[in-house]
Amino acid sequence: MFKPWSYQAVSINGKQVVDLRKHVFITLALAAVLIGASIPPLMTGFLSQGGFTTTTTQIPGGAPPTYNLEGLKKFSNYGELAEFLQKASIVNKWYPGPLYGPLIAMREESGGGAGSQPASKTNVQVEGVDEPDIVKTNGELVVVASGNKVFVVSTLEKAVESVIAFETGVRGLFLYKEKLVVLAESYGYYYEGVETVQYLAPPIGAPKLIVHFYNLTNPENPVLLGKVSVTGYMLSSRLLDSYLYLVANTYIHEPIIPYVNEKPVPLETLAAVDQHPDAYAVILVVDLEELAYATYTFLIRSGGWLYMSLSNLYIACEKPLWLAEAYAMVLEAIAEHMPPEQKGEVLNLLNQGLVDRAYEKVNKYLSGLSDNARRRLLDEAVSRVNAEPRRDETTFYVFTVNGLSISLKGSFTIPGLLLDQFAMEEAGEFFITATTEANYTVTADFLPVVYTIYYENQGITESSFKNTTGALYVGWSNTMMGNSVFIVDLNSLSVVGSLRNLAPGERIYSARLIGRIFFLVTFRQVDPLFAIDVSDPGNPSVIGFLEIPGFSEYLHPLSHDRLLGIGVEDGWLKISLFNVTDPVNMSEIFKINLPSTWSQALYDHHAVTVHPERQLVLIPFASYGGGGMSSGALVIKYNSDELRVDAVLQHQSCVRTVYVGGELYTISPGLIKVFSLETYEELLEIPLQG
Repeated sequence: MFKPWSYQAVSINGKQVVDLRKHVFITLALAAVLIGASIPPLMTGFLSQGGFTTTTTQIPGGAPPTYNLEGLKKFSNYGELAEFLQKASIVNKWYPGPLYGPLIAMREESGGGAGSQPASKTNVQVEGVDEPDIVKTNGELVVVASGNKVFVVSTLEKAVESVIAFETGVRGLFLYKEKLVVLAESYGYYYEGVETVQYLAPPIGAPKLIVHFYNLTNPENPVLLGKVSVTGYMLSSRLLDSYLYLVANTYIHEPIIPYVNEKPVPLETLAAVDQHPDAYAVILVVDLEELAYATYTFLIRSGGWLYMSLSNLYIACEKPLWLAEAYAMVLEAIAEHMPPEQKGEVLNLLNQGLVDRAYEKVNKYLSGLSDNARRRLLDEAVSRVNAEPRRDETTFYVFTVNGLSISLKGSFTIPGLLLDQFAMEEAGEFFITATTEANYTVTADFLPVVYTIYYENQGITESSFKNTTGALYVGWSNTMMGNSVFIVDLNSLSVVGSLRNLAPGERIYSARLIGRIFFLVTFRQVDPLFAIDVSDPGNPSVIGFLEIPGFSEYLHPLSHDRLLGIGVEDGWLKISLFNVTDPVNMSEIFKINLPSTWSQALYDHHAVTVHPERQLVLIPFASYGGGGMSSGALVIKYNSDELRVDAVLQHQSCVRTVYVGGELYTISPGLIKVFSLETYEELLEIPLQG
C-alpha cells in the first residue's frame, strides 16, 4: 500500500482527466499481528448532564482498572501514535477512492421488555440479542423516535405521555426494564474547547454519538440518568442481557484521536490490531443495571457490519481492492524489463515507498520506446501481474464478551464481500459466512496527454494546448463474479470448510441459517434458493436447489419447515411461502404478487413484525397506481399451506407495526393509528406532536 501522487486536471483526447504523475509519498506502516489480549475498562460512571430540567444521578467511579496489553501493538507516547497514524493516513488518502468500494449500509433494531400484556418484539437475527430500532414497545409503552424527538406513548391511556427533544437526530432506541436508551448522532461536530494532546488533533468534523439513559418509571416525566459521548459513526449496537454494546468508527484521514465524554481516549486503553488501519473502532459497553460503562479503542480497518452471538462480537471489515495496489504492481513488473541500472533504481525507490519518483522513471523509460515495443512491454507486465488472482477480502475481528469485559480473540480473512448481517451466523464452535467474490485483473495503457493552459488576454480568458508524449494509466478490470460459503473453526480461527463459485455471474441477495441448513438466495434472471447442509463443518454441501422467478431479499423462518421470503418479481413486491421440510426437495407452495407495490421490509428486516400466535406477518407498504399512491400496513395470514392478505390498513408513510394485546399499532413519523386485531377496524389516532 502506498500514498498516491497529488493530482491535477489534464486533458486526454479532449477529455478532462486526472494527472497521476506527481508527488507520491511514502506509505508502509508497520505493526504486529495483534491477537489474543484484552483491554480492561477505560472508566466507569456517567457525567452529570447540565442544562436539563430532569434530575441526573451522578454515578460514582469504580476502582482504577488495570490494563493487560500483552501481545498487542502499544504506544509509549502520543508522538509514537501520531507517527503511526501519519503513515496510515498517507495510505488512506492515496487516491480519491477504490475501484470497487466497500458496502456502506446499516440495519438496526431493538426489542422490548415484558409488559402487562402480550406485545411484539423487534425482529432480530439472534434470539436473546436485541438490536436498536426507531420503534419499540414493552406492552405498557410504545416509544417512537422521529427526527430529533422521542415520543413516549401509553398503551393504556392511548396518549403521548412525554416528548424528549434532542439537538441531533436519533438513530435508535432500546428499552430495558424501566430504562430507555436513546442513541443520537451529531454530524460535523467540531470539538471546540476540548482537552487536547500533543501531536494528535481532535477529530474535527467527525460525528459524535451520544447515548442517553432515562428512567421511565414515570412516563410523564422521564428522568435523565446520564449520558456517554463517543467519537465516530455508529456501526451498530446490541443489547445482551443487561449490557449495551455499541461500536463506533472514526476514519483516519490525518493523525487524530477519538474522544469519550469530550476527553481523548488514554493510551493505556488503545491498541493497534491491524497492519494498515484506516479507522478507530471504539467499543462502548454499558451495564444498564449498575449504570457503569467501559470503553475499548482499537486501530483496525473500518467496519462494514456487526454481528453478535450470546458470547462473541464480530466486526466485519471489508477490504476492497485499491487502484494504488495496481500501480505498485505494474511499476514493479515493468522494472523487471528495464536495463539493470534503471531496474535497480526503480525497485529501490519502490522499496522505500517513493513511488512518485519510481513512476516518473518508468514513465520516462516508456516514453522513449516505440509504440509497438511499449505495447509489448505493457502486455508482458500485465501478464506477470495477472498471473496471481486478485480479489476483494473481508476481515473478521472476533471479540469475546463477558459483561463489561471484552477481549480480542483474534481475526481471520476470507475472499469476497458481505451482503448484510444475515450473511454471518455463529453455530456452536463454528462461524458460517457467505460472500460474493469478484476477481480482478490489471489493465495498463500509455495514453497521450494534452495539457489545457488558460490565460487572460485583455480581460478575455483564452486557452491553448500543450502536447506531451503520454502517461501510464493503470486500472482494474472485473473478470468474474461468484459466491462462496466459508465455515471457520472459532478455536483456531481458520477456515475448515468451504463451497466456492456458487451461481457464477450472480450475487447474493439473502441468507439465513436455520438449524443445520444455511439457505442462500442469489439472483440474475431467476431466484435460485440454495439449501446448504453445514452439519459437517469440514464438508458443507448443496443438498437442495430451487429455481423460481424473481428473488427474495429477506428470509424468515415461520416454523421448522416453513420459510417466508420477501422479495421482488417483475419489479414489484413478492411474498413467498417455501416448504423446506425436506431441503433436498424444497418447493414454493404459495406466493402473493403485489403489482406496483414496494415495502421497506425489502431492505430493513426491522420493518417485519411476526405474530406467531395469530399466524400473522405485518409489513409496511407503498402502492403506486391509478394516478395516485397509497401506503400503510399489509396484514398477511399464513398457515402451513398458504398465504393471504387479511387486511390492508391505510396509513400514510407507515414505517413500523407493533401489537399489544388485541390491538395493532401502525406508526409513521407523525402519527400512530390503533386497529383491532380481531376486526382490523381503526379504533383511534394518536398524533405525535410536541
